[in-house]
Amino acid sequence: MEMLVNMGHWRRLCPSTDLFHPNFFILVLFCVVWPAADAFKTPSPIDVVIDHSRVNWNSTASDVTFTVEFHDFESDWTPIETCRETRFTSCDLTLEESDSCIRHRVTARRNGVQSEPVEACSRDGHACSPNFTLTAAPESLRVNLKRNHNLHYEHADILKYRIYFWKKGEQLKNHRVTLSTELIGGLEVGETYCVMVQFALHWKPYGPSSCMQCETIPSSSGSKQTQIIVICFVVLSTVLLVVFAYVRLFKFKKIKEILQPPYTIPPTFKEELPGRNYPFVAVGLSEEHYDVVSDLTPNQPRGV
Repeated sequence: MEMLVNMGHWRRLCPSTDLFHPNFFILVLFCVVWPAADAFKTPSPIDVVIDHSRVNWNSTASDVTFTVEFHDFESDWTPIETCRETRFTSCDLTLEESDSCIRHRVTARRNGVQSEPVEACSRDGHACSPNFTLTAAPESLRVNLKRNHNLHYEHADILKYRIYFWKKGEQLKNHRVTLSTELIGGLEVGETYCVMVQFALHWKPYGPSSCMQCETIPSSSGSKQTQIIVICFVVLSTVLLVVFAYVRLFKFKKIKEILQPPYTIPPTFKEELPGRNYPFVAVGLSEEHYDVVSDLTPNQPRGV
């Protein structure tokens, strides 16, 4: 009885309580139940990577089991029996695969609650994963693709690239399908963007994707400064080359004359020689004394 009196007193003080009373309980229920639901979620595996014959991953949760599934080009996701509800963080694929271009994903389970599956990517050049590099420029990112993969010889232009890109920290992923190197424009300066690339056969994902790579978009000021430095260097080099050619062709002799050291004739060379009335005769070395031969008598040959 006393509680009813108190409730009546509260309604007289706050007449709008009845109007918002159901919404208030819904709000309280949402605030209490939603965090509790998050607490029961099973975290997804991390660093799920595939090499030629094994899938490896890590996990931030304990007391969890993992299931590895495969998906070829024709079928749906199917569990691998040898890697089903396992507590290991790797799965050997040598006995399971007949085709190397198969996609794999890993799902964690704890207390009957299953995590979101995470698809495996390739870091070390899987036979069915494309190789790519990134080149960041002001407001753009270039995805450099090489069409020297073995799959191109088998499928030609039917095989394309599916490029996934997103701003780091966001979940939304955009994608493009292309045949060659792609330039992604309209990006925010100073932000970091991540890219993953996967083959697409008949416009459908084919084989494991390459693991993501991230680059920060530089500002245009750095690019302009680099351009100014390059232009100044080219202009200066051209001017120096022209000046050198002009000097070498037209002013080389004059410069040699200018740079020649000064010389003077010693005063002794200008003095008159004694006995100037006599002609100057060059005097050679004294002749040696010798005898004059006046007659020669031949010797008789031996044996006569």
